[in-house]
Amino acid sequence: MRRRRSDRGVARNVAAAAFTACVLLTLAGCRFGVLGQHVRTLDANGYLRGTVSQPAGETAGPVVIFAVRASDPSGRASDWVVLSRPGPYFLVVPVGEYRVGAFVDRDHTLTLDEGEPAAWFRGGEPVVARPGDTTAGLNLALTNTAPAVPVAVSLLERTSAGIDELPASRIGEVVTLDDPRFSATAAHTGLWRPVEFLVDVGAGIYFLEPYDPHRTPVLFVHGALGNPNNFRALINSLDRNQFQAWVAYYPTAVRLDIVGGALGRWLQALEVEYGFQRLGLVAHSMGGLVARSYLAGDPYGLGGTIDALTFVSIATPWQGHAAAALGVARAPVPAPSWFDMAPGSPFLNRLLASPLPPYAVHDLYFAYGGSRRSRTANDGVVTVASQLDLRAQDQARRVVGFDAQHAAVLDSPTVADELRRSLASLRAEQ
Repeated sequence: MRRRRSDRGVARNVAAAAFTACVLLTLAGCRFGVLGQHVRTLDANGYLRGTVSQPAGETAGPVVIFAVRASDPSGRASDWVVLSRPGPYFLVVPVGEYRVGAFVDRDHTLTLDEGEPAAWFRGGEPVVARPGDTTAGLNLALTNTAPAVPVAVSLLERTSAGIDELPASRIGEVVTLDDPRFSATAAHTGLWRPVEFLVDVGAGIYFLEPYDPHRTPVLFVHGALGNPNNFRALINSLDRNQFQAWVAYYPTAVRLDIVGGALGRWLQALEVEYGFQRLGLVAHSMGGLVARSYLAGDPYGLGGTIDALTFVSIATPWQGHAAAALGVARAPVPAPSWFDMAPGSPFLNRLLASPLPPYAVHDLYFAYGGSRRSRTANDGVVTVASQLDLRAQDQARRVVGFDAQHAAVLDSPTVADELRRSLASLRAEQ
């Protein structure tokens, strides 16, 4: 009898384990199913990216960049942005063909008036906005005699409601780090339900106090499944007489070049509003790839109003992560960002191919306090080899290592001390 009871107990345990496994697989399937729905929604948009340069001798002024549907004779813009001066731009449009143009808005009317320098990309040749993808290299050179294109441009009304920076973006909203949106739950929403994140949580750049023109902003950019709260210790260590903390927030399912372009667009909106000239950019893990993508969008060093930028990357996987490649290969619906994080991805291959803009310096922090049992040095999440890519080291002003794990490195007093050293060159001269 005892043996039979034992057998029945084993059978119950096996059945329970099988049931649990079935439940977990079902839940995972549901999660990937929802992710697939959100990815299809995101793919209704395409992204246009390039730079605008001005004629020799032209006084820097506000520049308007716009995209109009090639098939729309009304010329109403599907999206447009205003830059403080020529530089990189990033547009979000529904999938389709567009003409991309720009002009110097000397009289601040959002209208192309006679005599204002202007440009059309390749004389008005249509470019394609592909589903969920970035069409890059759309560089515009402003001239005093822009080629004629048979459309009138209307910027005051976009043809696609809801395209503004990115859907539901927050730019300059003052919050605290205790805001419930800055939670692990909300961060998980950004991976598995990115559209819901954009609508209900809100991507963008948040302020932790009202803007102060006498203090240099330091923008913190989180990594995969991260949120602004990850930087609480480093933010608290800042010299508040010299610096003010800003935090970026974004859904980590989105392609990294798109997030990098959006980051630049959010910063440009703040430049137009406040005209700051110095910026600290502190990024953790995958956030370092996002921040570097933003900087790669300004290959000519135009930089808007920024003339000095210190970029500090912390435990960034410059060579990607094997888990992302595994997810791409085996997940029913891979998160788009996993394609970029996979070792050898086109995104990673081109990320460090161009030098930093001349106004920027990079301090590379790496962590090595991971598992001692592993055959490769690591911080518990990212290998040291990935963090110490030679191209990233060659472009860095300083390379500093910490005996800490991947997440805990942000709470290290030693890292806070080094960050103060890195940001010292940005201290505003009063």
